[in-house]
Amino acid sequence: MGMTAAIKRTAKVIRNLPYLPWVLSPLDPTPLWSECRPGNYESAHHFAHALRSALLPLYAPFREVPHLPYEVPEQGAPIDDDQAWYFLNGICTDRSVLRLNGKALADLFQRRIYLMHNPSDGLVLDLLECAVGRTMQPISTLETSVAGILEDALDSHGKVVLIAHSQGGIISTGALYKLAKQLIGTRSLLLNKLELYTFASAATELKLPQVYAEHFYHTRDYVARIGVAGNKTQFSGRLFEHDATGHLLNTHYLEHLRENKFEALDGSRSRLVEKLAFTNTPGAKLASDSTSTSGTEQKVH
Repeated sequence: MGMTAAIKRTAKVIRNLPYLPWVLSPLDPTPLWSECRPGNYESAHHFAHALRSALLPLYAPFREVPHLPYEVPEQGAPIDDDQAWYFLNGICTDRSVLRLNGKALADLFQRRIYLMHNPSDGLVLDLLECAVGRTMQPISTLETSVAGILEDALDSHGKVVLIAHSQGGIISTGALYKLAKQLIGTRSLLLNKLELYTFASAATELKLPQVYAEHFYHTRDYVARIGVAGNKTQFSGRLFEHDATGHLLNTHYLEHLRENKFEALDGSRSRLVEKLAFTNTPGAKLASDSTSTSGTEQKVH
């Protein structure tokens, strides 16, 4: 990052500080997979650990390769159509919250969701990492790992979908740039099989038009405002916004996605919304106008 860009980013970080207190607001336990509902976790211990991990700073610069468990829909078999779906988490996410995010995505899209873990350093350090525009690791092991995982998936599947949240947007951007450099000659065409969907991305740019991308953000989300929402012209792909606070993936973003509250800046329809699947999960609410798709993306009843 050059000096001029660094000064502009610092000014944006400071200018948007009034929005910082609303990052976790509203703390609503009513959405089906809310991170705020203790009963959504495997045990009280897991819920307490998630809170402790989010609040206590713990700087760990040398990270392991993201682990790859997966979550499947609670009801029904996951769609099997030669697609691989991955999720990369954002700030304040321990493994219990990561699994909760995966469960929500699996239910919403009736997909097997492979989970890539971006370990948390605690709320304060995670936000600082978002503010400076990169992770504070001396070696970018996460970006390299994600790039390798995506390359393997592109070699073995007809389509690869990557969903990233918050700080995961920064790591995803770096990983996709690495991947684009690795795919030489005709292998560069593999990028056409990749779809990226970000929520509240903390990245400040993404310039890879060969990758289909959609970016969702709340207009009053601090992390989004210093990232994608504050740098709209620097992103390839389509932008979708909703006038709301809150930064949590399940409680805020996925709830608004399935209620179809995000509006495209170009006025067009979201491909991700069209992928939403009907489930028999109690309490599921899906947008009434997201019921028509064709082929392998047809709704599952």
